[in-house]
Amino acid sequence: MELSITQLQELRETAKKAALEAGKYVMSKFNEDYEIGSKGTNSMASDIVTEVDINAQKMITTALLPSIKKYDLGWLGEETPDDGSRLIKDYFWTVDPIDGTLPFTKKTNGFSVAIGLVSKAGKAEVGVAYDPYHDNLYDAVVGDKAYKNGEEFKIAYNKNKPLTFYGDLSFNSSGAYPYLVQSLEKISEAKYGGKLEVVSHQGAVINAMCVIENAPAVYIKPHRDKVGGGCAWDFAASSCIAEVVGVKVTDYFGNEINLNKELNTYMNTEGIRYEVW
Repeated sequence: MELSITQLQELRETAKKAALEAGKYVMSKFNEDYEIGSKGTNSMASDIVTEVDINAQKMITTALLPSIKKYDLGWLGEETPDDGSRLIKDYFWTVDPIDGTLPFTKKTNGFSVAIGLVSKAGKAEVGVAYDPYHDNLYDAVVGDKAYKNGEEFKIAYNKNKPLTFYGDLSFNSSGAYPYLVQSLEKISEAKYGGKLEVVSHQGAVINAMCVIENAPAVYIKPHRDKVGGGCAWDFAASSCIAEVVGVKVTDYFGNEINLNKELNTYMNTEGIRYEVW
């Protein structure tokens, strides 16, 4: 069953309410002490989990359940096992209750609540991202407009600024990091006449939103051999929003991204790029 634009807009409203509710809860715990655990992964950013993540996902699950039943949707949440429903259903919700748990635990900005609706073909059709630290709600539906706090969201391009590179903390220690930065430094100097700005303390979703709001900018997550490198829930909401506003979103090699791979949900072999040059 293919969902109509009206149905997708309805699901966007459902996701917005869920993201706002969960985000308010997350922000209420910002300055509190809470239990921090490990998932046993090889990346500090993806390994860390808190009771706030788990509780926030439970809230979102409850809020989305009526839509799951109504439209027979699948499910993929960061804090629960992949049940395989994403490979069977025509669409599935994918949820990251706190994208950027690491900055959240460090009590800095850069975290968000992300909810995306993805087709079986691996294309994000609805994207909702809430930044509770700054109280900014971003949302979009493919075939419709994107919005920030209820107003149309567009690329903010500044011709008088150098290039900004948004990256992940986990990438800073990789062998490829200095080579990519050197390449981008040359582009920034030659094309934009200024020194490259590097931002690396934020989660994937906020990085993507910053590319839109602070162009010229790029968010690049290179491919790597080790399992990890972000999952569907890291990129579904933000890729939908970015593509609706006209940002080029691809894997590291320039190919169309697939958010519903059969083997697993990780994107380490592909990487990802959000670019506004």
